Amino acid sequence: MNIVDPLNEPCAVCGDKSTGTHYGVLSCNGCKGFFRRTILKNQKFTCRFNKACTINKNFRCACRYCRFQKCIRVGMKREAIQFERDSIGPIKRRSEPMVLRTVESNRTGNDNSETAFCSSRLISDTSKPDIIETLMQMEARTNQEMTTHYQNLVISSSFATISNRPSESSCASSDFSQSHKSCSVEDLNELSRTTLVLMVDWAKSLEPFPGLIIDDKIILLKNYAPQHLILVPAFRSPDATSACLFSNADVNRNEGIKFGGLSAFKTSNIMPRVMDEIVWPMRHLQMREEEFVCLKALAFLHPEAKGLSASAQTALREARNRILKALYRYILTHTPEEAPTRYGNILLLAPALKALAQVLIENMTLTKFFGFAEVDSLLSEFILDSPTDEVTTRPLLRSALRSAPSATACPDIDAQQHVMTIL
Repeated sequence: MNIVDPLNEPCAVCGDKSTGTHYGVLSCNGCKGFFRRTILKNQKFTCRFNKACTINKNFRCACRYCRFQKCIRVGMKREAIQFERDSIGPIKRRSEPMVLRTVESNRTGNDNSETAFCSSRLISDTSKPDIIETLMQMEARTNQEMTTHYQNLVISSSFATISNRPSESSCASSDFSQSHKSCSVEDLNELSRTTLVLMVDWAKSLEPFPGLIIDDKIILLKNYAPQHLILVPAFRSPDATSACLFSNADVNRNEGIKFGGLSAFKTSNIMPRVMDEIVWPMRHLQMREEEFVCLKALAFLHPEAKGLSASAQTALREARNRILKALYRYILTHTPEEAPTRYGNILLLAPALKALAQVLIENMTLTKFFGFAEVDSLLSEFILDSPTDEVTTRPLLRSALRSAPSATACPDIDAQQHVMTIL
């Protein structure tokens, strides 16, 4: 008789690795906590996508309504929570000694008491809302918007032959079709416009961005935009041979983008570096989505961006410190034996990302100067204009900041043509 180990079974809600039976169903800690909070707080959710959202480990935060309905559908029991006597607060406080003992048990002989104390303080600091959970929800919304955008998009006839990769090689944290395609410049142009608009929508939900003055907002967006065009495809690339984009289209590391049969500004000077300096380290670390969203937020919330006001710099430093603590707390909880090394390796991606962003800016500058392709005015505002230029000369950026959160909310942007995209 074969005995099934519950810890080897997937979560019935999202398919992630389960941690046992919770409220009558094999589930992960994430879905267990979500279901418990929803019941105890009597939360009511609504769905923006016809109550038929995909719920898996990559998109479980995209729609709380559909996630809760799936919890009920797979058999999670409300009454199992109602019989629990403690609220969330006391349970967390009571579990603190257990967490401290876990930290203590993972100390090596060279650890000192001060290090252990700091680690325990990071783990037990649960008085504030979960920063990483908020970042995950923001990322899921962005992914859902991008998915919806491409579901409604007529696939370009310039797509090359579909490759038959196995499903496990599909892009990290994406839920698009399993077929991967060689990407045409038209696809890249459309992708870049949509990606930048969704980047602005994402930033509007990231504290302290909403409370900053318009000048500081534009400086932050311009400082981060070229990094965004590198970071997101890099994380979603299955290996170090091609960059996987939101539409499941690939750009090979040695492949040039063709314009009218001529090889225009080839990407070979940046693509191999992106693969070697960003994609490979991410794959080697087996970077989790939770770590990625922290790295993304840290890259955006850069207090040293040229031209920022003193008040913005202070607010950004405070926000970065909160995210840094949350990231280390997460790593310490999931991989305590290698937490310092893993934490350092993730943060070391930031300088490489910044350097590659500068290469992308130089590539686009040369492209525009030599006329290899017409550079879209939105990309010019985001990437080519100096961050210290008068912000009043950036109408499209201002329009994107004022628009509603939607990939199609800015018709002036969608109407642009012939964007030169380096990745």
